Amino acid sequence: MSAALPMTRSNRGFQWYWSGAAASAMGDRVTGFAVPSIAILVLDASGTQVGVLAAMGWLAYPALGVVAGALVTSLPRRGVMVVGELVRFTAFATVPLVAALGYLTVGWLFVVVAVAGVATVFVDIAGFVYLPTLIGPDHLVGANSRLQSTDSLSKLVGPALAGGLMNALGPFTGLLLGSLPFLGSACGRARLPRAAVGSTVRSGSIGHRIRQGLDFVRHHDVLRGLVIASAVRNFGTGAVDAVLLLFAYRALGLSSLTGGLLLAAGAVGAIAGAFAVRGMTARLGVRRVLLVTGLEGLSWLAVPLCLVAPALPLLVAIRVFSSFWMPTWNVVTTSVRQALTPDDRQGTVHAAVRTAMSSTIPLGSVIGGVAGGALSAHLGPAPGLVLVLVAGGACAGLSVALINRVAARL
Repeated sequence: MSAALPMTRSNRGFQWYWSGAAASAMGDRVTGFAVPSIAILVLDASGTQVGVLAAMGWLAYPALGVVAGALVTSLPRRGVMVVGELVRFTAFATVPLVAALGYLTVGWLFVVVAVAGVATVFVDIAGFVYLPTLIGPDHLVGANSRLQSTDSLSKLVGPALAGGLMNALGPFTGLLLGSLPFLGSACGRARLPRAAVGSTVRSGSIGHRIRQGLDFVRHHDVLRGLVIASAVRNFGTGAVDAVLLLFAYRALGLSSLTGGLLLAAGAVGAIAGAFAVRGMTARLGVRRVLLVTGLEGLSWLAVPLCLVAPALPLLVAIRVFSSFWMPTWNVVTTSVRQALTPDDRQGTVHAAVRTAMSSTIPLGSVIGGVAGGALSAHLGPAPGLVLVLVAGGACAGLSVALINRVAARL
């Protein structure tokens, strides 16, 4: 598959698609940092509550993913993306309002994140289905690499920006400003060309389309193997992500600004990985590249050294190295899935895959949060949370062993 994008009308359409995705990613990163920080620093949320909060944003996929995939097949994809972004902005904008009225609770944050998660499902699926019709299958690796690079850049800028805004203007003003990129994304996506919208074949009932997508994944050895490996990997990363800010705030005593810079530091590695993925794939092949991405999780096995060595520099190093491999996995697996799936099943297949993969993230988040709280109570915050980080990282890293056989066919 070619990496270059031709200078055509579709290419100009991709620029609008890219700009909308960039704004959306920035909104994700800022609000994704600000909301749990408010829960921990303002509302004094417990480890279990933080784990549940991390899970709420992902529950929409297992609950609605396959249905959303079937619905998107019959809806104008541009309109779905625009409405979804407006819903996300509105959901996060309610937090400062409710706080000003004196009614903000962790429960309200649960509701906000859950509503935004539902909107994210529709935006994600509509964008995934729309992209191949916009640029064609020959340019998917190049397009996905650009999108992943932008997503990685948002991980560098977003948390640092969120931490700075919260530190300078207060947590609620910071969150409100951080939700504005969703409005920008809606404007960018509204400029997408109409010609590519709704060009996928539509046939059968919603139930029939759901069964088609599920059956296609279940009977395709490569896709099935990638789904299983991704599900295991996401369980481990869900546990790591759920307790990382707890470790930063309560074990290391970092401020919201320093915590934001910690998360942003990981994006340095992610940006490097996003730019390196095409070259690595060309030199090593898809199978070897996918296997080596296991280093993303295994790097967290070094986190116990934070208990006996300068913690912050070591944690930053682990975060940077771990993050290098994530975009590699995402770009390769997404491009493979798009290339192997017929056009009329893109929506349902993507929804089925994301549902299966995303279902384990909230499970890992909840288990990680509960385990972190329990172990912290018995061992202290630092050693208890370190154990969760190590276990989650090991699970994520060893998941690549599940794709050794099927990856040889790629």
